[in-house]
Order: sequence, then C-alpha cells, then structure tokens
Amino acid sequence: MKMLLKNIVYGAVVLLAFNACQKPDYGQRNDKKTLADIYATIEGKATDRLFNSTFANDTFFVNVDYHYPIDSDNEVNLKRMLLRASLPADAQIIPGLNGFIDLSEPRTLTVRSGTGEEQNYVVKALKRGSTALSKATITVGTDVVEGIITGKTVTFFVLPGIDVSKVKLEYVINKHSTGSIANGSTIDLGTGSKIFSVSAPGDAKSDYTFVVKEPVKKDRGLGISRRLFVKTAADLGFSANNETSLFVSGDYVVIVTRSNPSVFKVYNRFTGVFSHSITSPLPGGRLSFQGIGDGTESFAITSYTPANNAFIVYRYNNVNDKSPVKLLEWTNVKPATVPGDGSIGRKVAWAGSLTGKGVMTASLANSRFFYEWRMENGSFTSAQPVLKEYKDGETSLGFLAEYVPMSADEGTNYIASVNTELVYLSGSSYGRIATFPTVPNTVMNNSIAYIRFNNADIVAQLKLIEKNDNSQMFVYDITNRALIGTSISAPNYNDLRVYQSELFLGNANLNATGDICVGTSENGERLQVYMLSTFGYLVCHEFTTYAD
Repeated sequence: MKMLLKNIVYGAVVLLAFNACQKPDYGQRNDKKTLADIYATIEGKATDRLFNSTFANDTFFVNVDYHYPIDSDNEVNLKRMLLRASLPADAQIIPGLNGFIDLSEPRTLTVRSGTGEEQNYVVKALKRGSTALSKATITVGTDVVEGIITGKTVTFFVLPGIDVSKVKLEYVINKHSTGSIANGSTIDLGTGSKIFSVSAPGDAKSDYTFVVKEPVKKDRGLGISRRLFVKTAADLGFSANNETSLFVSGDYVVIVTRSNPSVFKVYNRFTGVFSHSITSPLPGGRLSFQGIGDGTESFAITSYTPANNAFIVYRYNNVNDKSPVKLLEWTNVKPATVPGDGSIGRKVAWAGSLTGKGVMTASLANSRFFYEWRMENGSFTSAQPVLKEYKDGETSLGFLAEYVPMSADEGTNYIASVNTELVYLSGSSYGRIATFPTVPNTVMNNSIAYIRFNNADIVAQLKLIEKNDNSQMFVYDITNRALIGTSISAPNYNDLRVYQSELFLGNANLNATGDICVGTSENGERLQVYMLSTFGYLVCHEFTTYAD
C-alpha cells in the first residue's frame, strides 16, 4: 500500500513538473471597445426590443414611450429599466446590465476591451408621449374624405368646385395626447393649408400640415402611399416562432398561430386593434401553418400535413362564422418522384373565389414539386390534386417554397418564391420565364402576394435580409413583363420595384417563417399590403390610385 501511494505521489509530481514546462496558451485578446447598439426594455419584457436608441457624440439617446403599451395607462418607470447592448468579443461593460438601471438621469457606461482599454458612453433616456396622427378625416357635405398622411403632411383629395371653407375635422391620436384643434370642430381649408399640432407628455410635439388637393387619378399602377400602422411583437403578444402566416377577410386581417391547438387571431386591418380569436376547426393535435383569403370575407384554414396524413381544408364565410364547412380531406401519400419528407401545408396559395371558381397550390417540402387543386361553384372538382414540378428549380427548395397562380384559369402563369429565387413561372411548361433581380444580403426570398390593382399587376414580397430575424417589404409592378429581369443597378429599376420598406429588426426567427398578403378598400381606390414578421412585426403599408 505504501509503495502504491508513493507511485501515485510521484506521478502527480511528474505531471505538475511537465505542465510547468508548457507555455500557457493565452488567446489573442481583443482590443475593440466600441459599443455598437443599445436598446431598453422593461420588467416582464426582458427579451423584447421595446425602445431603440440613436447615437451622437458618445451619447446613446434611448427613445422611451411615456406609456407602454402606448395606448395604455401604464407609465414607464425610468428608475427600473433594463438595458441590452451589443459588445465586441472579449469586452465587458461596467456597470453590468444584469439588473435594473435608473435612467431618470443620464448614466455613464464604460466598455473595457480584452486588452484593458476603456471607452465611456453616456446613456440618456428621452421619455416622450406619442404625437402620432393615425387618421384624419374631413366631412364635406355628406362625403367623408380621409387624409393621406405622408410624414408630417396630410393631403385631402377633394374634387374641384367643392367648398372646403367649412368642413368638419375628425382625427385619431393617442388618448394621452392633445390636438391643437378640438376633435369635431369646423375648420377652414379654403386658404390652401392649415397647421395642426399634436402635444403629448414629456414635452413632445409634432406639427402636421393639412393640404387640400384636386385628385389626379393615375390610369395605371400605384400612386401616393403611406404607412398605415406598425405593431411590434410585444404589442400583439407574439411568442417565439409561432406566428406563421396571415390573410385578409373583409375589414380584418387574421394571423395564424401554430400553437397546439392552432389559434387564429383577428385584428382590425385598418388600425391593427385586436378583435377576437377563432378556435381551430382541425382535429386534436393537428396544426395549421397557413390560411388563405379570396379578397372578400370568405377564407379557408388549411392543415399542416406530413406524408400519409390527411390534408384538411375548412371554409369560413367570415371571421364570425361559427360553422365552417369542410371542403377537403385527402391523404397525402408522397409520390415516389418527390425527395425529402413530402409534407405539405407550410405554404398554401390561392387565386379566384372560394365560393365560385378558384385554384389552390401547396408546395411539398424539400422538393421542387407542388400540388394543385381546382374549384368550380365553391367545390373542389377532385380531392386528388395534380402534381406539378418546377422544372428549373433546385432538387430541394427547402420548406417554404410558394407558388401563387396569377388567375383561376387553367394554364395561368405563376409567381414563385423558391428560397434563393423570385421567379415568373410558366403555367404550361413549368419552367422559369424570368427571374426578379437579386437584392444584396438576401438570405431568403420568403412569402409573396399577387393582385391586379388599378390596371396593373402588383407583386408584394417579404424578404429576409442578412439573417432570419430581419424582414423587408418589396412591391413590384410587373404589368410590363419585360421589366422583371431588370438589374437593381439599371436606371429603370424603380419602374419594376415601386416600393421598398425600411429593414425591420425582429427577434429570433429560427424557422424563417413570416408572410405577406394584400387587401383593397374604397371601391378599389386603395391597396393595403400586410407584412408579418414572425416574432417581430405586423406592418401595413397603403397605396392609392392618386398621383402626387
């Protein structure tokens, strides 16, 4: 026993001596001490980017809403804020950001690099109430004219010869804000313009200019546009990676949530205000990733369907329909020619009427194939779909390829979003006719929507830029098909891409989901495009037929 103990001790000494001879392997220390980004949030919303910042002269100005949610009575407490920052590798921030921070006064943060160098930054909270003007109307005789809000200018389009010297003004602002003109007052717009101010807590103020113009209707295409609303994931109660798609039903937009069971959340599509939820019509344990609308109040809910399971479709008359009708139940037997798992239901597209003539497509995951069903008089002509193949596509186009028919007619062409491509696809050969220009830093060409609006063919698309979390809305006018292949560096590129939104930075979107859809109002005078960024945003941008 003593000999054994002696050997163990000897071995340990040798090991220590050997290690002592090795040069320590210290990694290269990073000397970067630049703070790239800071945002703030509050208790209970620790993972949400609620309040962004701007940077100037070593100071981050954090723009904090006076109340959160913005329409609530919950005043934000600056003494209990949570800060989040993007630090260089190997750096630390002092003091740490693990707990609550008092931002009622400016705070100094120090970034210390891995090599010990330091840089100081000041963080200052700007707590301001909302001065947003979300809607303004004037009543001229018996006609109500809604203003087009573009930045700080509100334009009312009124026919020539109509007296606007005594019009009734009504508007919508935050309930904690005050307008310089009493709501419902009679005002004089006959002088050409008028200034309207909105004041809010925190000494916030915005001036808007009311302008009356004669409407000049465009013969074709999109005219003046405006941002109708932006709602964040926190505003809408989104949860991680659950909101997969959306569609329009009458005056509502419905968001599909793939929780188990799936839930369909209904919002007023002009204000973004929540209305109610629709419970899933699907059997227990079956999820929905996708719903489809037909431009009226009618819509359908479809099931996510792995191979050898039933693909189910229910039709609703409207968002208050309590007795949906089952239109389809068909067993998804994967064809031998289809590689991958053969599941369907992640992306489903529709053209035509859900109560008349229509066509539905559903892409097969991890392949370049899709199914197509045709409808006549509100019923599918066959439960068995036709299998179609995008001849020029890669063998596997991922899980989220989408094929949107451009009409309900047999042989119609398609707009297809197939991972790395946005293409104009032949309805006869199923080959690529033309490819839309590549946008730099696009990681995925995501959902698409097509509509015929004001004598023009309009395509809207959600692109994921740089990473899955970042969403951007693109709108194309493809009436002139020759423009589809136009390069982004070409002088006439803007004739094709007629709108491009700012980049919306969302939360983690692990599955790269999201959606885009369209709706019209005012007898076809206005087009609304809705972009759903999973765990990020619901954005509505509106276009008119009026020229600027």
